[in-house]
Amino acid sequence: MLKFLLTLSLGVFCVSPLQASELTPVTKSCLPGDKQRHCERWVKDFKTAMDLAYKGDHGAQVTVAFCLSTGCHGAVAIDKVASCSWHLVIANSGAATVLDSSNTRNTCRPMTPAEKDEARALASDLVQKIYKRPLVKTDQM
Repeated sequence: MLKFLLTLSLGVFCVSPLQASELTPVTKSCLPGDKQRHCERWVKDFKTAMDLAYKGDHGAQVTVAFCLSTGCHGAVAIDKVASCSWHLVIANSGAATVLDSSNTRNTCRPMTPAEKDEARALASDLVQKIYKRPLVKTDQM
């Protein structure tokens, strides 16, 4: 039993970049109350943005990166690594603005070196899937 638990716990930390990139961001269940409709709208908008982001839509990619960084009013689970990855995708899109560069710096720079490596691996996979080319490294991290 101990060997099984040890193997299971090691498997959690040893996710390859390809497997990690296939994980989809998690939307949350909106809590009942005054803000439930607002949260439900963000969940719907985030799911739509995810679909469009994978098709190369710049605005949708910005929305996805923003929601993964802030949680979009409790509608999306915060994932700083995934947010940084999407910012790197935006930087590689050919449509990045000065604001996008600032967002990349603000999101990615505070991360640990291991988190940055994971974000680069995820972004590399995303750029390959979306734009059919390799990730161009940026100094904004």
